[in-house]
Amino acid sequence: MSSELPIHALIPQLKHQLEHHHEAILEAAPGAGKTTVVPLALMAEAWLKGRKIIMLEPRRLAAKAAAKRLADTLHEPLGQRIGYRIRHEGKESQQTQVLVVTEGVLTRMLHDDPSLDDIALVIFDEFHERNLHSDLAFALCLQARELYRDEDPLKLLVMSATLDTEALETRLNCPTLTSQGRSFPITTHYSNQSLKSVQVTDEVVRLTCQAFYEETGSVLVFLPGQKEIRQAANQLQQRLGHETHLSILPLYGELSLKEQEAVIAPSPAPARKIVLATAIAQTSLTIEGIRVVVDSGLSREARFDANTATTRLHTRRATQAETIQRMGRAGRTEPGVCYRWWSEGQQHQLAPQAQPQIEISDLSSLVMDLAKWGVQKRLELDWITPPPNSHWQQAVDLLTNLQALEQSVTSPPSLALSELGEQMSRLGIEPRLARLLLEGKQNNNSETACAICTILSEGDPFSSHHSDLSDRLNWLAGRHQTQSKRPRQNYLKAQQQWQKRSLQINLQPSSTHGKQDIAFLLIRAFADRIAQRTGQDHDKARYKLANGRMASLSSLDPCAQSEWLIALDIGGHHGQEEDRIFLANPIQLSTLTGDFADLLSIKQHLAWSKKDARLISETQRWIGKLCIDKRKLSQPSEADVCQAVCRYIRQEGLSVLPWNDASEQLRARLQFAFMHDKQNTWPDCSDDALLKDLETWLGPYLGKTTNQHAMGKLPLNDILLSQLDWNQQQFLHRNVPTRLTAPSGSSHAIDYCEQQPTLRVKLQEMFGYTHSPSVLNQTIRIELLSPGQRPLAVTQDLAFFWREAYPEVRKEMRGRYPKHPWPEDPLNAQATAKTNRALRSS
Repeated sequence: MSSELPIHALIPQLKHQLEHHHEAILEAAPGAGKTTVVPLALMAEAWLKGRKIIMLEPRRLAAKAAAKRLADTLHEPLGQRIGYRIRHEGKESQQTQVLVVTEGVLTRMLHDDPSLDDIALVIFDEFHERNLHSDLAFALCLQARELYRDEDPLKLLVMSATLDTEALETRLNCPTLTSQGRSFPITTHYSNQSLKSVQVTDEVVRLTCQAFYEETGSVLVFLPGQKEIRQAANQLQQRLGHETHLSILPLYGELSLKEQEAVIAPSPAPARKIVLATAIAQTSLTIEGIRVVVDSGLSREARFDANTATTRLHTRRATQAETIQRMGRAGRTEPGVCYRWWSEGQQHQLAPQAQPQIEISDLSSLVMDLAKWGVQKRLELDWITPPPNSHWQQAVDLLTNLQALEQSVTSPPSLALSELGEQMSRLGIEPRLARLLLEGKQNNNSETACAICTILSEGDPFSSHHSDLSDRLNWLAGRHQTQSKRPRQNYLKAQQQWQKRSLQINLQPSSTHGKQDIAFLLIRAFADRIAQRTGQDHDKARYKLANGRMASLSSLDPCAQSEWLIALDIGGHHGQEEDRIFLANPIQLSTLTGDFADLLSIKQHLAWSKKDARLISETQRWIGKLCIDKRKLSQPSEADVCQAVCRYIRQEGLSVLPWNDASEQLRARLQFAFMHDKQNTWPDCSDDALLKDLETWLGPYLGKTTNQHAMGKLPLNDILLSQLDWNQQQFLHRNVPTRLTAPSGSSHAIDYCEQQPTLRVKLQEMFGYTHSPSVLNQTIRIELLSPGQRPLAVTQDLAFFWREAYPEVRKEMRGRYPKHPWPEDPLNAQATAKTNRALRSS
């Protein structure tokens, strides 16, 4: 490796830091050479004492590529002093001094040997990506060296181009060593488009064509996902397909490792290539010949929803750190160019860093690893970013449902692995798939279980809209010749690895023949994905999953004819109300209720049905949030009826009760007394108080209220009065009366339902009366009516009304109602409800 790489200037400081301390943080710009220089520079350090350096890379392709570059620098084949270990593959030997590993490998090494006696240094490369396994491995390394390496601590080196160094410096208690500059300069072009107004794929294709004709060398285009890669590839083929020396190549995680390696391999001159890549090409990867980067400015990530235990794709703007990493791919081997369609000002407005995966991922594998490690509490380890409590609890619930954890009555529950959990943890795979392999072993059907795990782990081989798992299994077994997205040979190779894992399981089949139905293998592992069809329109069949999430299938899908199925692969995009089912397997309800009855919960359901206007009493069987069936219960107890009716009233409000004028006025009188008589104890009859105390004042009358007819007969007047003793009833009758006698001698009702007590009376009935009446020292509001019973005035001061307002009222009304008295002096007139003729004849 050339001595001109910027990282070389920092090597003496790094060696000094690691010689005198056990931690180091290295921040170096893309292209500075940290991945390919640092491990080799440290290989001869005395403190290694013949032990290995482990370097953790975030992806398989990056790990293998980094190991090959290190070996090439030493002019050695892989497997001698430089080795690598990734999923399904590896090369190392007794001579290996630097071992490059990928996600999960270091965690398994720690489980096998927590002391890591033969390892002197762990390098966490590209740590800014904050992958789940790197965060876990980092936390485990910190605890392992505290517990097992007290005298000779394991050394830790964290490296990245764009680090959030504050949190790391706090955890490791050491300064950050920073290498400025990159190996070659990069020119950045901004197009000054608005972040909100552009059709990104179209703009990226335009910039790619521009870059292809303006620059030399190959072009790396960053797009958020496979959909956009396919769209861009089609458009570029139309525009540039005539170029004889150009290859347009996709690069994303679901391609096989061999296919990915072909993309990054050098192209002999005069060949050029345009690589359309996801974030897989963002870090720690040199694609030969690339000197131009076109950035879409978007990133797509899987975000886990702990409420429904499902993962949905979320497309967001790339962060500043990500765009810097992407730009750095252009300057790895020569001066480069980066095209961005947004403005330089908008670049500075991007978020600095992406969220750590531990905050947005399914944590079931992590929690299983921790249970195997012996961790009992979420915050027991020294996390850089602690796992969210909701995601943690969901993972614990899933592992409990998978029977991987011992049943616990403690709170929070113990993370002790069950016997099945121990077997699952030894497999080092995602818990659902581990449970699936165990089911295959127990049902004497490991071959099918391994085939299912192959399809689920390697990705759907079909582009078809049909979701039936059996089609994929038949293809894998060679019974169908359906066109696939990837060679069948790749899947067969992966299947062999699953079969090797299955041989590690030490379980005896539960019966001689076992259950050969695919459903028997799937239900235990995917109980929360059991789905019931809820409806169908012209193009979709809709299903509700046991976890509560809604999902759909095309109505043309054969699985859409099934009332029940297991949704094995579901997904969607952020903001969508329902997910799409990509892979499914039909099941029979009888299978659930028969062989898997232990998954069902039985609930006694007693609730008021607004639709049926009666109390529904039934026994229900549930799996998760799906009601399997219902059976009518015998007559429930009066206490249960009371509880159910009270629940209904609280839900709908007091208006469902049979209030009439008399009961409403009584309630208002009681509330008036409660507010204004502090000498006696009165019940609070406000809405909130009555709803809160339903069982006390209404409960004794609800025991036989099982339908709307019975509800309508509730004697609310008597029920309210029953709260009062005899003295209170007498006090209420005397001091909060229902009626008041007017000066005319007629009796009129007082309305207590208004904000203050209101008396509505014909104006003529109040002649000669100047005293404003009151109740409990509260002045009554008087609404004076015309002979036609229409309001003429509202007053609480009759003397003022007669003096100031009556003359105008008289002037306007005497012509309209000439048959009724309108004296000039109302104070000395006779109060009456009669007409002038009736008065003269009396």
